[in-house]
Formats: sequence, structure tokens, C-alpha cells
Amino acid sequence: MTSGYLSARGSGRSTHREQMRAKVVEAALGLFLERGHLDVRVEDIVEAVGISRATFYKYFSERDEILAALFAQLLDDDPPPVPAEGSVVDRIRAMCETTAARMVGQEDLARFVYSVPLRHDALLPGRTGQPKVMQVVHELVEQGVASGELRGDVPAELLSHQLARSFEAAMRDWATGEVDDPTGHTAVLLDVAIGGIRATG
Repeated sequence: MTSGYLSARGSGRSTHREQMRAKVVEAALGLFLERGHLDVRVEDIVEAVGISRATFYKYFSERDEILAALFAQLLDDDPPPVPAEGSVVDRIRAMCETTAARMVGQEDLARFVYSVPLRHDALLPGRTGQPKVMQVVHELVEQGVASGELRGDVPAELLSHQLARSFEAAMRDWATGEVDDPTGHTAVLLDVAIGGIRATG
């Protein structure tokens, strides 16, 4: 039987590990923003955190694992609740705009993730590299196709992909300084995309 003491010790080790990983990731983000991720070495990160290379490798197998952790931190955030009222299009728009506004609340992280010239899915193997909200958007698209609100002559997967690309383009435009209002820009690009997927007639 495992004693409470041993369970507490295991929990303590886990918490310490999570805290150290978070500290390394936070320091790395600061350096990436300051210098660009290509110009930051493991040596720079360990110096900023005040740990040895050996200690670093207890928590991360390589520098790119930190990039993956940063992407996951932003993209794996739970989506907002789906609005109970409104058309499918209105609910899709609300979900995406709310998510954009949430991301802006983590400005440094969001600017970094959407300005890195790498595909997110390249660092998140086996996943889409898109925010979790896009899973909900896909379900809404399927509902819209079934109800006749959205086009039925194009696969729902392709319609969802178009919306996801519009969201990503809006966030990239904001992250790279092309627009100041990511939420409003998201709304504009979504309107353009939705115009192409809405059922006609």
C-alpha cells in the first residue's frame, strides 16, 4: 500500500518538474521574442534560467521541444462555450472572434506563435496544429451543411479548413504588425470565407 507521504512526495516531484519546465519555457519565450527563435541556443536558455545543460536535458530533449510546448500552450486552450442562440454562421463567427480576443490576452505568446515561419503541425506531430476551437467550428460546419445553411456540394472538412486558414491568416497579420485589431480582422476574413461556403439560393 502506498503511504500518503509517498504520494505527496510523488506529487511534489511532479509539481517541481512542471514548475521547472514552465520556468524554462518562459525564459525561452523571452529570448525568442528578443532575438528570434533561430538565434537562440540551448546555452542561451540555460544561462537565462541559471541551470546547467545537463539539467535542461532532464526536462527537454531538444530546443524544438520548447517551441512545441509554446505552441501547445496557446493552441490547446479550451474553446469558449458555443453560443446557444443564432445561426450556425453567427456561432462560428462568435467562437473565432472570442478565441482571437483570448489569444490577445496572452499577447507575447500569441505574437510569437503566429509570427514563427513554421507550420504548427510540424512541431505538434499527429495533430492539426490548429487551435482547439477549430474542432468545435468543424462540428458547427457539419451542422450547417446538414441544415442547408452551408454548402453541401463541398466536403465539410474542406469548408472547416477554409475557416481555419482564415483565422490563422488574421492572427498572422496581427502578429507581424500588419493590423492592430486581430478580433476585427478575424471578423473580416471570416466574412470573406463564409461568403464562399454559405449555401446560395
